[in-house]
Amino acid sequence: MVEDRFAYFLNAVHYCIWLHEILIGNFIHKLVFGSIRLFAKYMCSRNCQERLYAYMAMREQQIYEFKHDKKNGVYIGLSKYEFGYVYSCYPCFLSFLMFGLILKINGDITPIVMIGTLAGPIGLGYIPVYKAVFSNNRYLEYFKEFEKENRAWHRKWARITTAFCIGGVLISLLSIAAAWAILLW
Repeated sequence: MVEDRFAYFLNAVHYCIWLHEILIGNFIHKLVFGSIRLFAKYMCSRNCQERLYAYMAMREQQIYEFKHDKKNGVYIGLSKYEFGYVYSCYPCFLSFLMFGLILKINGDITPIVMIGTLAGPIGLGYIPVYKAVFSNNRYLEYFKEFEKENRAWHRKWARITTAFCIGGVLISLLSIAAAWAILLW
């Protein structure tokens, strides 16, 4: 039961990050294609405009599939990386505390120990996330479920995702400050 709630939470956050990536991508798409259309309207001949508009209409579906594919699309790739970065901020706190303590006790550490101290907890903390979200593309099942949810559910989880992302950044900053405090204490 606890694992299901954990997996539900992580997949809902991943889903909201994916929707956010789509929103940003659509804005950039409209900005770029609007600029091209504006350029064509004032700088190209009527024949060139017609050919350009026909080409853009033909490529529109291919671009849509390339970006929105839930297994290999651009937006799912970006959301996987962003989700991983945000989630890794939470185990980062433990990494920096351990790094500060080891540096305080030993005074000088080798680069291998430093990398192990910083990357170890982050890597170990990411294993349950990978299992809950990305193994066997489990997120696809959750995405189907989340697409059926109503507007209130989406607003609620958008707020939770925003808090999760801001919390990750704040935890990272707090962990760096804690490591400095340990070193200066």
